[in-house]
Amino acid sequence: MTESINQQGTPDVVIVHSPDYENWVFSSIHPTQGRRFINGYNQVLAALSNVKVETVEPRLATREELALVHTQEYISEVLDQYSCEEWEGKRADLSTLASTFVGGTLTALDCLLDGEVATAVHLPGAKHHAQADTSSGFCVFADFAIAAKIAVARGYKVAIFDYDAHHGDGTENLCAHDPNILTYSVHEQGIFPGTGNSSDPARHVYNRPLNIAELDAEFEEGQFNFRHDEALVMAASEFARLAADFGADILFIAAGADGHYTDPLSHLQYHSGNLIKVFGGIFHDASMSALPLLIGGAGGYRPDDATPEMWAEAVSRAIECRSSLPTAAMQARQAGEGF
Repeated sequence: MTESINQQGTPDVVIVHSPDYENWVFSSIHPTQGRRFINGYNQVLAALSNVKVETVEPRLATREELALVHTQEYISEVLDQYSCEEWEGKRADLSTLASTFVGGTLTALDCLLDGEVATAVHLPGAKHHAQADTSSGFCVFADFAIAAKIAVARGYKVAIFDYDAHHGDGTENLCAHDPNILTYSVHEQGIFPGTGNSSDPARHVYNRPLNIAELDAEFEEGQFNFRHDEALVMAASEFARLAADFGADILFIAAGADGHYTDPLSHLQYHSGNLIKVFGGIFHDASMSALPLLIGGAGGYRPDDATPEMWAEAVSRAIECRSSLPTAAMQARQAGEGF
């Protein structure tokens, strides 16, 4: 079922969303609270009030889709036994939602690959810590890795930019062996999962770990520190250059909100107002602006304020920086050709 927010003409952006996302709650005291997705969705809609937005409901992922990166044993553990290291006991509700999160990202991807829209958003997307045979870091299934595999099978080269505060280790591990996928993670050095301290250009794996002590040097406590934002902008510009050289046909962005200066799970000091420069760095070149764009929300642990604020700013700035340039897939669809 598809609900159009604006029925007139081709939408500028598709948002995949369900009110059921509110139920993604491991416990009342767990950092991950599903209401962040509801608050984020509402703030994104408000931020995009001047553009055409279409809201699409997600679907369940198929077992075949999950098996693109996960073992059959692990898939069965979650879907059949309702068991996962991220929650206690058997939780059929969370098992279903974990599959739906993948299906939601793939629904967004379909809209891009079919040329229906230039930008697609799925806030529960970018579960970047999940590994082939286990969950990790509040992430059950690796939706971005699965989506990248599907895009590659459709003939695309995928470039993934992850600015969540934590290293995107799952996405990297599951995609590093594929020559048609580039991963770039900029993250706080030394916090969970403790990886991402070096790059492997031969496999199109790039990491920019940010050393907090170096960024905070010469700044007193409470003093505005612009270096964190500056480092993120530099990373975005570097990613854009690497993605262009790589020949990317589609971009994925893990727009983690946990680098915000008030988030409890990192020491980064990002400010939402700086995201215009981040996305400006990525889409400075028209060739990058014309690529299909998938945005996932990744992490964020201020569900009632900073997290939805960061997500809304990210989506609106991405749209603003990309202007109205159509993607190649959209042009092919309008011409009645394949891509």
